[in-house]
Amino acid sequence: MNNIYRIFENSLMYRNELIIILIYILLITFLSSCAMVPSRGDHIVLVVKSIPTRRQQLQYHPGFSLALKRGVTRDNVKSGQVVISGCYYEKEGQIPDVGVRHGYSFIPAGVTVERGDVIEITAEEADGTDGAYARFFGRYTRKYSANESEYFPYEYTVSGKAFKCGPVSPKGVMQVEVFSMAESWYYDLAKAEELRNDQISDKELEQGRIAICECAIGVDSRVTWKVRIHSHFDVKVGDYIEAIAGSIEASHSIGQISAAIQKVAPPLKKEFSKTYGRYTVICNAVARPREEH
Repeated sequence: MNNIYRIFENSLMYRNELIIILIYILLITFLSSCAMVPSRGDHIVLVVKSIPTRRQQLQYHPGFSLALKRGVTRDNVKSGQVVISGCYYEKEGQIPDVGVRHGYSFIPAGVTVERGDVIEITAEEADGTDGAYARFFGRYTRKYSANESEYFPYEYTVSGKAFKCGPVSPKGVMQVEVFSMAESWYYDLAKAEELRNDQISDKELEQGRIAICECAIGVDSRVTWKVRIHSHFDVKVGDYIEAIAGSIEASHSIGQISAAIQKVAPPLKKEFSKTYGRYTVICNAVARPREEH
């Protein structure tokens, strides 16, 4: 399982394997067209996965969200001025492992970089992520000549070696390897997410009136929704709710987010579907009234 995870993790880094992610996006689009994904306005049953209290916790791709805030445009992406870049670090412990820090780097017009190049950037850490500079947006300052001591063997990269993460200066200066060019649909997804998040106020977040919820549309297929919780009831992680479906996450949709109707009783066992090693309530489960104690 660890090997499969590493292969998938590295697929995010390299352009050829980005086809895997594109296929996922196309699959979601296809499922939507087949009406397997609930349509806007449908009544659905969801489980509450988290209740964000800060705006950064709404972001699925904080690195690219930060790039948008710093003025990156779709034309910049299409012209090859945004690259996926990063570095690797060896995790200590009884079972040695390898982690990766990756984000987006902006390349000035007229500068050419290729996959495998090491560049120096001035980076900003994307808030709300795990670990310092685990996700970042940076601006190119120069090409960097790395020596062999700055790599370690790693069989899951194309080159068979991994560029080590070095120290990050107080001003955010760091060296990273170019993994691949960013695709324009990265921008489209991040921009759509930004427009959905703009519907959510800071006050709603402070009051716990926004929930991140999910439901399953089949085996190993689940979708995520941001849901507005009205003031006449409260929810906590693990609660089940009935909601009016809005726009799903990880999509190009810029419509309204979902709206909760009521808390409901836990669904029946047959109303769950296995999704990536755990069971998730199906979207079209019956919304049964809760027993009040």
